[in-house]
Order: sequence, then C-alpha cells, then structure tokens
Amino acid sequence: MRSFRRIVLQTGIAGGLLFVIHSSFPNVYSWPMIWPALAGGAAFWLATRRPQPHRLRTGLLAALTTGAITGAIAFVGTSIVIYVAMHTAAGGSVRKAGVSPGLVTSAGILALAVLGVIDVVVAFLAGALMLPFRYFELRRAHS
Repeated sequence: MRSFRRIVLQTGIAGGLLFVIHSSFPNVYSWPMIWPALAGGAAFWLATRRPQPHRLRTGLLAALTTGAITGAIAFVGTSIVIYVAMHTAAGGSVRKAGVSPGLVTSAGILALAVLGVIDVVVAFLAGALMLPFRYFELRRAHS
C-alpha cells in the first residue's frame, strides 16, 4: 500500500503536468480544470483505501495537499509556456498590436496565480465530493 506522501505527490504532479499540457495547446478553447478535480478526487480515494482512524479527514487533507501541488506546478509550468510564447513568434504579434510584452506577461502571471488558487479549491471540492461515496461504502462494509 502506498504512503500518504507518495499518493499526494503522484496525484499532484500528474494533475499539474496534465493541466500544463492541456492548457498549452493553442486554439483548443477548453478549460483544463478537469485535471485538478480528477487529481483531488483520486488523492482522496487512494488515501482512504486503508482502514485507519480519521480516514475521511486524511482523504480531505490529501485532496487539499494535492490541489496545492497541482496549483504550484500549473503556475510554474504555464508561466514557462507564457514566457516562451512571448519570446517566440507569438511575441511578435503582440508587439505589432501595440501591447507591451511586459504587460501581457504580468497580467498572465497574475491570472495564473489566481488560477493556482482555484486549482487548490477545485481539488479540495473534488475530494469533498468523494466523501459521501467513501462514507457510505464504509458504513455498508461495517453493517
């Protein structure tokens, strides 16, 4: 059985990397917030499989911690994607439009910081949504 720390790290890293990959595709017009939600739900589910005291609280902590890791990776990874995009062909089109690349980068970084916080909340809420399923599964197992 995997440890709490390993579960949180694996789901957080996977969720963050999938978020960055999904959000870096141009002209996709899809919202990559599914990845923090899936990571938080998976962390909750995997952390509550083993019988232990305060299992549901541990699962919620796993979802919250996974969200923090996912948000940090999403922030750093997407910041790198924006930086690279601004210093390649996309930067030229921004300059032609008369917008300062520094303004675009600063606004993007601020938006990504907010997005990182949203990742934490979404992952925690996904873990909280898993709570009734695991609770009723435990109740049925003890009946």
